[in-house]
Amino acid sequence: MPTLHQTEFIEATVGEIQYHRLDFSIEDHDFVMIFSDVEISDVEYLQMRSEEVGFSIPERCYDVKFDRLENFDSGDFYAPPPPDAIFSKLGYQGLMRLGKAFSEIIGLHYQLYDAKAYFAMAETRKLKSFYDRILQQPNVGVPYEIIINLGEMRRGYAIKTPSF
Repeated sequence: MPTLHQTEFIEATVGEIQYHRLDFSIEDHDFVMIFSDVEISDVEYLQMRSEEVGFSIPERCYDVKFDRLENFDSGDFYAPPPPDAIFSKLGYQGLMRLGKAFSEIIGLHYQLYDAKAYFAMAETRKLKSFYDRILQQPNVGVPYEIIINLGEMRRGYAIKTPSF
């Protein structure tokens, strides 16, 4: 189980985008996970996103992102850790715990917000490989239907929940 930095999701709005945020740690690494509402009022955008995932996207669907908390706070998203970073390297077991944390946090978000679907995009090939590896682990939480290899670069994922 990850170490959660707060007991509930932080709810906020930036411009017209509403999001839910949860900060957590794996070993001595701090992360943030963001769930932002998929924009459904823009018909053209919604049609493009629906075509990309292969189904009509209803309300209560979220784009999911994660990053190191330091990157989120600085606005330097997805930057690698600095070479002089003082925390340990997150080895294979740590990465598997990170993957399990994703599943648990998505499950917690689902329980609280009754989401119908989640969407994620692997920003790099390395992250795509990581996501594919953790998806091979048995699902112990909510029974999801996972659709992989979405989008032009085939790095996207759609996760349908039982509420879909």
